[in-house]
Amino acid sequence: MYGNFQLYADSIEITDYAGNVSWQNTIDELATSLSFETAKTDTKYLNFYSPLEGSIISIITNTEIFRGIVLSVDDGSEKVNKYTVCDFGWFLNKSSETYQFNNMPAKEAITKICEDYGIPIDTIPELNTEITQLYLDKVLSDIIKDILSLCGGGYNLDVTPNGIRIYKYGDIYAYPEFRVSPNTRLVYSPNFRGNVSHSRSIEEMKNSIKVVSEKDGVYSHLAISKDDVNISKFGLLQKVVKIDPEKESADTVANTQLSELNKVSESFSTEIIEATDSYTRAGSIINIADIDYLIEGSTHSIKNGIHYVKLDLRRWAS
Repeated sequence: MYGNFQLYADSIEITDYAGNVSWQNTIDELATSLSFETAKTDTKYLNFYSPLEGSIISIITNTEIFRGIVLSVDDGSEKVNKYTVCDFGWFLNKSSETYQFNNMPAKEAITKICEDYGIPIDTIPELNTEITQLYLDKVLSDIIKDILSLCGGGYNLDVTPNGIRIYKYGDIYAYPEFRVSPNTRLVYSPNFRGNVSHSRSIEEMKNSIKVVSEKDGVYSHLAISKDDVNISKFGLLQKVVKIDPEKESADTVANTQLSELNKVSESFSTEIIEATDSYTRAGSIINIADIDYLIEGSTHSIKNGIHYVKLDLRRWAS
């Protein structure tokens, strides 16, 4: 029914009696979540496997693209069981720990966290920034994200069946394709997009960044970075940032935040169809009408053997 799409529970294929399969991920949330239903039967000659809390669920196309654990089961219906599943990024979001790093390279610090909790690593780049930081009873995913921010930012953290994956935004491009009919060639999915939504806003813009420090109740003004052109155009939109000047450069913080926040935000979403053995996910770059966009979120669903994808996008400037 689903072509190259197969759903497994505890290594048992359940594709034929599963329905309403959908999954989603964003660049803000580490874990990918999956939901699906399985049919119930009172016929003694049919034996449908029913996963339980803690069951391992896999999606396999040409390869395994998702592996997660059943978090909850809703079995109140007479006809179906409903399941909520998360990949193993969920454990990083739920477990907390205390770490003291002293001049430890970032890659080594992240590797230590993963080794301590038996978390495999799929991909991690060379991260040589030395980390001197105390994380007191912090969630593991927050610790790793903070370490990546200290490396200069621009890194995405997600999870594959092989473990956590860390990479620079812009390193991975998505190229989703599908066939209009079984005997036709593959076509580029975004060329046939639908349900397009697009808007622009200055609600989150900051065109002036003031950096201050505080000691013994006394505030000191350290630096300011502003865009006079945008201030003249939109009015003064200022953010005050407090730092420890012994750990951060005031000028660097001011300039970096101004670069990130001094812009008109653009919201763009669209829907595409892609092959069932294709997986476009958050964190990748996709080109639409000769413009590159960062995929901030992707929502997938399988309906009647067709793979539908909703993409939430942001214009990408490398």
